[in-house]
Amino acid sequence: DIAFEAQDLPIAQLVAGLRDGVLDAGFTRPPGVDDLVTERVLREPVAAVLPDGHALAGRDHLRLADLAGEPWVLTPRESWPPWHRKYDEDFARAGFTARIAQRGSTPQSLLALVAAGVGVTRLPLSSRSLRRSGVAFVPLDGEEAEVVLAWRRGAANPALTALRAIVREIGPQIDPDGAG
Repeated sequence: DIAFEAQDLPIAQLVAGLRDGVLDAGFTRPPGVDDLVTERVLREPVAAVLPDGHALAGRDHLRLADLAGEPWVLTPRESWPPWHRKYDEDFARAGFTARIAQRGSTPQSLLALVAAGVGVTRLPLSSRSLRRSGVAFVPLDGEEAEVVLAWRRGAANPALTALRAIVREIGPQIDPDGAG
């Protein structure tokens, strides 16, 4: 008895919609913000995304440090500063500062830039369902991404309780490799 309206929103719009009460809940990836409540839906491996034919493309797995000298394609910093602060921390722990070759606004645009040989990126492994040609996905050791359900603290919509129960039930059954 719950009606869903799916919207594909940039994370900044999703967060604003949740804060303003325009949206009751949303699925996203952390890091989020402290004023919203989140509950993990699933966890999945993260992969380096390399152009086909790249010297590292045939490896079974990589470490982030293996990509230190590569040009990177990432989303714009202003698209969601918390993500980019985490990226910076991850790169620093791996011993480098990413050299950004170009920015893309969506996972699809990042994949197109990688396929064109502009640079490398990292994405959840499920992103390989978005593009199968021109790129190679190589799992990154120890790297995982989460999908969370987010909502406004104190939200009173009874449908949210039902949605959370459904997510708890089906979340563990989702195959992120096939989820896309």
